[in-house]
Amino acid sequence: MVCVILPPKQPFSLVTKQIKNILFLIVSTLLGILLMVWIYRGFNFRDLYEVFCIRHNYIWITLTLIAGIAANVLRSLRWQMLLESAKIHIKKRRAIELVFISYLINSVTPRLGELTRSLLVRRGDAEVSTRAFGTVIIEKLVDVVCLIVVVAIAVAFRWDDTLELVHRFIDGMRQAVPSYTLYIIIGLLICIAISFTLPKLKHIRTLLLNFWQGITAISRLKSPKGFIGFCIGIWACNFLQLWLIIPCYEALGGIGPMDAFHIFAMAGIGLLLPTPGGVGPWHFAVVKTLTTAHAVPAAVAKSFALVTHGLKTVLVMLLGILAYITYYWEVATHWHRNRSQAGTSHKV
Repeated sequence: MVCVILPPKQPFSLVTKQIKNILFLIVSTLLGILLMVWIYRGFNFRDLYEVFCIRHNYIWITLTLIAGIAANVLRSLRWQMLLESAKIHIKKRRAIELVFISYLINSVTPRLGELTRSLLVRRGDAEVSTRAFGTVIIEKLVDVVCLIVVVAIAVAFRWDDTLELVHRFIDGMRQAVPSYTLYIIIGLLICIAISFTLPKLKHIRTLLLNFWQGITAISRLKSPKGFIGFCIGIWACNFLQLWLIIPCYEALGGIGPMDAFHIFAMAGIGLLLPTPGGVGPWHFAVVKTLTTAHAVPAAVAKSFALVTHGLKTVLVMLLGILAYITYYWEVATHWHRNRSQAGTSHKV
């Protein structure tokens, strides 16, 4: 059985957590907006129109959308495997609906989608929701491991490009702000990280226990090889969502598969900074990698990042809205059916 062990909470702590969540949402949203404004200052948005004016590009755009759908479906099937290991049985269709809904919510409010997905597994059953949330934590841990593997492979094959990217980024920061200011910023970030970490040291045992439960849950899967296959398929489809847009730009003709994989890995690192839908950090990572490590013109890099991320975001929203409609249509139909049966039995 997979579960998440949570310490008992008092009403005051619940209010405090709600305030922290609201502040986190505000800060993350503002951060994403500020990054987008800074990255795309002076950008000519007519360049995006040219991309969509070429009919041939729609072949690659369609293939990109298909890869995005496949990634989300595979992610749903992988999550269903974890739910089965936690003795929670739901249909494949329901798992797909809940994953689509969670990504729709995450595109607006980071992290809330995972909680919503867990609560909707079996509404009103706290014990099942807790175990379902445990499987979501396991899923996130697995994705972190996958990201580490992706980054390690990309850095190993593009070590010089990665070093150049880091050096130029540091030099750019030094030119943007005085040296002493840069050190002050770094010091403040370290202090903030420590201040957020120290109060949670007492929960390390709980964290380690949950991590161990996640590892044991994976070992109890009916098909560990199938689970690994789903992981590979998910990340391959995620990569294709970036790789398949490259032919839409003539200026990116020199970008090979390993170059694209390097860009994909750096973009994954950018997603570690939680903003709604990855807006801001993802674009920054892609643009900086293209312009610094691969000598791509800034206008092309910005257009590529905006189109690639925009297609992913639109797809997530459309799939999420469709899943939301089908899920609540089923719920409403079931409720009316039960009400009708109750009324008939009462008459009898």
